[in-house]
Amino acid sequence: MTLRRKLLAAAFVAVLAVPGVAKAEDNIHLTYHAAFGIAALNEASRVWMDEVEARTDGRVTFTRLFGGALGKFAGQPDGLRARSFDVGQLSAVYNPGLYPRATTTVITFLTDNAEAHNLAAHEFFKLPEVQAEFDALNQKFMFVGQWSRIEMLSYDHYNTMDELSQAKIRAHGGAGDALEAAGIAGYAIPWGELPAAAERRVVDAAIMGAPAAAYDFGFGDIFEYWYAYMPFYYFPMTLVMNKEAWEELPADVQQIIEELNEEMVPRAQAITVMRDGEAEAKLTEELGVKKVRFGERDKLEAAAAGARENWKAEMAEKGIDGEALLNKYFELLKKHGG
Repeated sequence: MTLRRKLLAAAFVAVLAVPGVAKAEDNIHLTYHAAFGIAALNEASRVWMDEVEARTDGRVTFTRLFGGALGKFAGQPDGLRARSFDVGQLSAVYNPGLYPRATTTVITFLTDNAEAHNLAAHEFFKLPEVQAEFDALNQKFMFVGQWSRIEMLSYDHYNTMDELSQAKIRAHGGAGDALEAAGIAGYAIPWGELPAAAERRVVDAAIMGAPAAAYDFGFGDIFEYWYAYMPFYYFPMTLVMNKEAWEELPADVQQIIEELNEEMVPRAQAITVMRDGEAEAKLTEELGVKKVRFGERDKLEAAAAGARENWKAEMAEKGIDGEALLNKYFELLKKHGG
C-alpha cells in the first residue's frame, strides 16, 4: 500500500472543539465529525458545509474533524444522539437495528441504475415512517452524501458459483446476506481492519465501495481483479444533524439548509460519478487492476432473492411490513426511470 493511501486510511489529526451551537452576535458554530479521513466518501458533506457557510455569509461555521477523533463509524448514531458533535455521516448498513426501514434501500441487486436509486432513495428516506427512525435517535435527516457502488475485488478471477464458494470473502450488509443465501461464507471484517487483513490474505476477496473507496484506501495495491459490472448494492453515507442543534438554528438558516439539501441530492451523485471515473482510471491504468465480469451473476442474483425473503421475515418480527416498503421503493425507482 502506498504511503499516501496509508496516511489517508489512518486517523486524521484534528483540534477538538466543544460541540454545540455556539452563538456570538448571531454567529453559529457547529462541529462536524467524520469517522474516516478526507476522501471521496465524505466529499459531498464537505461541499455542503462550504455552501452553508457561503450562503449564510459566514453566520454559520463548522469545525471539521476527520479520522475518527470522536469515535468509529458504527458509533456515529450514538455520538449524534448524545450531541458529542452536531453533524456527521452514518449508514443503516452499519446500524441496521437502529434504522430497519432504511435498510430497504440496501437490499442486494435492487437496480443497476445508480442515478435513479439516488433520487428514489432520497424520497424514500423522507417518508414519515423512515423519518421517525431518525427522530427516535434525536437526528435530523439532511441527504445521502454518497451511494457508493458495492463491488468485489479479488486476488484471483472467480467466474462460477463453485469457484466463488471456495474463496474467503469479506462481505457486509446486503452482500453478506446474498452470499449467505447462496451458501457461501462471508467474513464481516471491519473496514478499519480490512487493509491489513487483505494484505496478509486473511481474505481472498473483499466486497466494498468501488472504485473510489477501493482506490482511496489502497486496495488497488492489493487486489488484481475488480468486478466492475456487478454492484451488490449502494452503500449510503447519510448526512444528519443532531435534532437539538437543528432546532436551535434560526428559521432563515433552516430554510437555507433545507433548500441546499434538495440541491445536494443530484449534486452529490454527480460528485460520486466524477470521483468514480477518476478512480477507475487510476485503478486500471496506474495500478493495473483488471476489470472483469462474474460469469454466473444470474445464479447469484437468484440466491439473493432468498436473502430478500429473509429480510421481509426480519421486518415482520419487528412489526414492519417489508413487502409494502419494497413496493414503495420500487414505485419511486420507476418514477425516476429505474
